[in-house]
Amino acid sequence: MTDVPTADSLRPGSVVGPWRIEGYAGRGTYGLVFRARLAGYPESPLVALKVAVFAYDPRFMREAALLSRFHHPSIPRLLARGWWVASPKAAHPYLVLEWIHGLPLYEWARQHQVTSRQVLGVLAQVAGALAVLHQSDCLHRDLKGDNILVDAKGRAVLMDYGSGTWAGAPPITESLMPPNTPEYRSPEAFRFEWGQWRVQRARYQARPADDLYALGVSLYRLVTRVYPPPGTEPEELKEQPHARPPQRLPPEALNERVAPELAEFIEQLLAAEPDARGTACEVADAAQAAEELAGPLADVPLFYVNALPAESSAVPPTNVVASRLAPLCTEPRSHAGMWRLGLAVAALVLATVGTRWMAPAISPPLPKQVQLRVPSAAVAADAGPAGLGDDGKRTPPKAGQDAPSSEKGASLPLPKEPLPGQRRAPCERGEMAIHGGCWIPWTTRVPPCGDQAYEWKGGCYLPRLNPARMPTTEKPQ
Repeated sequence: MTDVPTADSLRPGSVVGPWRIEGYAGRGTYGLVFRARLAGYPESPLVALKVAVFAYDPRFMREAALLSRFHHPSIPRLLARGWWVASPKAAHPYLVLEWIHGLPLYEWARQHQVTSRQVLGVLAQVAGALAVLHQSDCLHRDLKGDNILVDAKGRAVLMDYGSGTWAGAPPITESLMPPNTPEYRSPEAFRFEWGQWRVQRARYQARPADDLYALGVSLYRLVTRVYPPPGTEPEELKEQPHARPPQRLPPEALNERVAPELAEFIEQLLAAEPDARGTACEVADAAQAAEELAGPLADVPLFYVNALPAESSAVPPTNVVASRLAPLCTEPRSHAGMWRLGLAVAALVLATVGTRWMAPAISPPLPKQVQLRVPSAAVAADAGPAGLGDDGKRTPPKAGQDAPSSEKGASLPLPKEPLPGQRRAPCERGEMAIHGGCWIPWTTRVPPCGDQAYEWKGGCYLPRLNPARMPTTEKPQ
């Protein structure tokens, strides 16, 4: 009897779809993450390849559906998705994400002399990502420090959307509480759990305020290095649901270096009443202003670091004003912008191996200089350092062409016929029919288009792909 391959059997050199695994990067309950590149192109950009442990795992389809809706600097880009067919009866979904060369929030603070002003910048960025989610009736549901990554330039990215959901999405599990980390649960979530944990079919309905509370817990632990109650001992309180949790000390009482502007945000996000936490949009705008206007205490390091690792000290963290990384929360957003951002990785794979493994229908371009990192498991507790990744130097050439020598000084000519797997005319709204194929105008880019788009009649265009189809094997279980 031949053993059926599993995700655990994947090793460096294994090929999943068009991706060749270079190394192991992390594991959660539901997925393994690998460092990978396009097979046959060792100098192609590094990506995070996330493979499901369980065949047909619906969490991966949900995460892909959620990520494909958005484009925001603090939301990781979904570059591709597909199926790894381990056997005729087992297909494992996989996701291809940006590779973020960064550190989890708490590790970032431990390795650098982080200030309140820098934390305000992180707050503005993460709240901006939440605002985009919440404005589309979506929730993250597992926000925690280990799922916030910060790179050397101060870019903060909210990772791991495996527990995410949106209005009207069918439930995946039958558990009382969403699959998240108990230490980050809101008071209202704990009250529901304590009061309903013996009730069959009871289910807690998370709200945007739950995401905001979890953000407050993350900041509180960052500046104090302890969790606020009741998350520190949630199980002990389950048997006494009417008992009052221990009193929470204000962050400045545990760390006198916390600037009052930051302390005020933390207290607001940890408010007992959900409505008192405000909206993610309000928090993002206010934190952005506070980062720029905070007083001198905001520039005092929260903790002093005696010795920085060589890798960390080589590129010290910088003060990055949130407005330079993300648009103001109050600016209008639409899905049309996401449609025009491109499909560089998809185009590369189309030019080499076709589209049987590619999705989503719209993926943003993979930048030449990728500063990314792998997400952690949705159910894992906050872990230690995980700064993984390196920078891709160039993307592979299109078949039959030389690779452009410079992103700024070269363009790919638009092909005379549709690419393999490209949607053909008639096209949808926002697309253009050119040479029989559907193309998305990249209105924010002018020629030269670099190696992420094709040039045609003085404009830059990105191919519109057909979505990948699920393998015709057994039904999900």
